[in-house]
Amino acid sequence: MKKSISLTWLVPIIVILSAILAIVGLITANDGFVYSFTNVHGQTIQMDGRGIYKYDSLLAAAGFRGTNAVMLLFAIPLLVIAYIAYLKGSIKGGILLLGALLPFLYCGASMTFSAAFSDLFLGYTALLSTSFFATITVISSINLQLVDKRIKPGFPYKGIGIILIIAGFGTLFIWMSELLPALFSGSVPETLGPYTTMFTHGFDSAIISPAFILIGIYSLKHKPLGVVLAAPFLILCVLVGFFVIGQSIAQYLAGLIFPINVYIGLVGSWVLLGVIAIGFTITYFRNIQD
Repeated sequence: MKKSISLTWLVPIIVILSAILAIVGLITANDGFVYSFTNVHGQTIQMDGRGIYKYDSLLAAAGFRGTNAVMLLFAIPLLVIAYIAYLKGSIKGGILLLGALLPFLYCGASMTFSAAFSDLFLGYTALLSTSFFATITVISSINLQLVDKRIKPGFPYKGIGIILIIAGFGTLFIWMSELLPALFSGSVPETLGPYTTMFTHGFDSAIISPAFILIGIYSLKHKPLGVVLAAPFLILCVLVGFFVIGQSIAQYLAGLIFPINVYIGLVGSWVLLGVIAIGFTITYFRNIQD
């Protein structure tokens, strides 16, 4: 696989920058206190009031801290491992690197556009920029025809395609179940908080869900592009499962306890999807020759 010189400095920057952002987000959680805030729609919101997330809702801030922990424990080590494999010229390493970059691109976009403005804003913007261009660079360096020739006969096209399509429609269903009732009743979602829009819901519904579905369809049709992008999106599924677990634990520690059906339906579904994605990710790489 052809290596790109730009990735030799982009990826290290992403690793260092994301580690700094995550650590700062975690260590500045003790100063300040929770307070109430009334948003423009008249909803009373619990604000975190602590550290770098003091102007975010308690729900969102706890989620951010859970995400930070997962980034440090899982996402960053995975990116380092993938980067080393990529430097060796491995096809699998290139595909793995693409998958390892997606969580950073997603988190960079999420924090840039949905978190309250803070001293870390330009850091989030830099993470979004570097991870975006690193992702584009990796995609452009992967030879689709070469990957297609390296696929073994037992490659699980159907299973991977189905799980990706389920992930796409599942995400869309979860977010629409919050958005549509509010729109039809002329109100706003309960989770809007102090913000003016629902970035994650909109971004996932407009880009992430359709991407999952389209790549799943491409995989079912044995298209090379679908094969190459399937692993990165499976890896994203796995990391999202870890993110949901980390966020749920952080929210529980912050005193936010939800009904059992939320843990079973929302958290449980993402964790189950992540576990299944782990299995398919392993099978994927076993069925591609380096």
